[in-house]
Formats: sequence, C-alpha cells, structure tokens
Amino acid sequence: MNITRRAFLKMSSAAVAFLTFSEYAAAHAKKIPVLMYHDISPRLEEKETLLPRLFAAQMEWLYGMGYRTLSFGELDSLDMDDTERTVIITFDDGYASFMDFGFRLFSEYGFKANINVIGEHVGGFVSGNDPRLSWDECRFLARSGMVEIGCHTYGLHTWYGNLVRPKAVALFDEKLENDLALFQSVYTREMGKPARVLAWPYGMHDRRGIAIAKQAGFRYILNSENAFFEKGGNPYDIPRLIMNNDMALRQFRELMERKP
Repeated sequence: MNITRRAFLKMSSAAVAFLTFSEYAAAHAKKIPVLMYHDISPRLEEKETLLPRLFAAQMEWLYGMGYRTLSFGELDSLDMDDTERTVIITFDDGYASFMDFGFRLFSEYGFKANINVIGEHVGGFVSGNDPRLSWDECRFLARSGMVEIGCHTYGLHTWYGNLVRPKAVALFDEKLENDLALFQSVYTREMGKPARVLAWPYGMHDRRGIAIAKQAGFRYILNSENAFFEKGGNPYDIPRLIMNNDMALRQFRELMERKP
C-alpha cells in the first residue's frame, strides 16, 4: 500500500507517542511549553524569522510525537495529570506569512495557534515588503476555530523597542492604559468581542503594567522569559520559549524533551 508521509504520521503518531514516553516526560508533565514565533519567510532578514522548511519540520515533529496544541482558554480546565505532550503555539506581530506557511499545516494537523497583532499595523506593510494580517484575515482565522487573535499593543511596539529596559518601569503610565483601551475598542468593533490575550512587546512589563492590562480586560498575558509555563502558574505572566533561526530541528527536539 502506498501512503504519503503525512498519512503515515497520522496513522502512527499515537503509537510513536506511547513508545517514546520516557523518564523525562514524567518530570516534564506539569511544564507546558509555550512557543513564541514571529515571521515565517524564505528571507532571513531578522533573527526571529524561520525558514518555511524549518517551521514545517518542527510542526511535523510535534505532530509525529503526538503533541496536542492548546488554546489559552483550555489552561483553566486542564487537568493537572493531562499536561504531558501539550504545547501552546503563539505568533507575535501578526505577519501575513502565517496564511502562506502556517494555516495549511495547522489545518492538516488539527493544531491551534494564538496570533498577537499590532493594532496600527493590521492590514498594512512594515519596512516595505512586510505585509501584516488584515482584519478580514483575522476574522477568517478566528472563524476556523483554530486561531485566537490577541493583542501586541495598538501603537506602542516601536515605542517599547526604543526603550532601555531599566527605564520601562517608570514609563508604564497613562500611555499604556490609553493604548490598550484603543486596541480593545478597535478589536471589539472588528472581531465582535474584546481580546483575551496580550503579548508584551519585547517582554517588557512590571506589576503596574499587568494591573493596567487586567483592567483593560486581558485574561492571559504573555512575556518573553524563555522558560516553560508551569500548570497552575500565573496566567497574567506566562513565559514563552523563543523560536528563532538558530533553532535547528535537533535543538528544537532537545528543548521540547529537556527535563525542567
């Protein structure tokens, strides 16, 4: 019988997951990897960009090993003993490349994703030939049931990028409050309800910023601390594992299988 590689993976993923369960998995069971991606492109112009073939290889490995993708909302009801081989996949900045290189794969594998858009860039271009998702595309992705669209601020991404980290604490003020309120207003108009997920630009935040974000209605707040999220941890300060073009498939496997 002739079958495709992906058909074989579908047939064998459960068996592979069972056969490869090992000592590390028990130690890892209550740690959930939350992966942070950005752009997927054949042009490696930034460190955070992944080649399409590398991204596809990582997703195929997750699928073949029997990983189950979660939405952030599922964290609330996730049983403490049901965290083994679970993963949350996030994308920051709202790159349109997800439509080209992510959505078809995720449809094939039944994967879920969280995409955090920059409000002022939705439907536009950044740095010339760098398209971002439009609101129409965001609505399409949300209707698929596979993708939750979140917030990466409305217009503060560049502002954060120009900050020196020690200055950040003093600068969480009315500017942030107004920006998040604007994002929620536009998002609600376009998507029909407020956003639940906020990803801090450059991971920069403090207690005051978290309080402002909670007041704006965000239920899950993501940082960039390059660590695993522990089941039962703080949903307002969720660390993520940073994916970039240094993350070859071997390193990706080692990261996912590493004992915490």
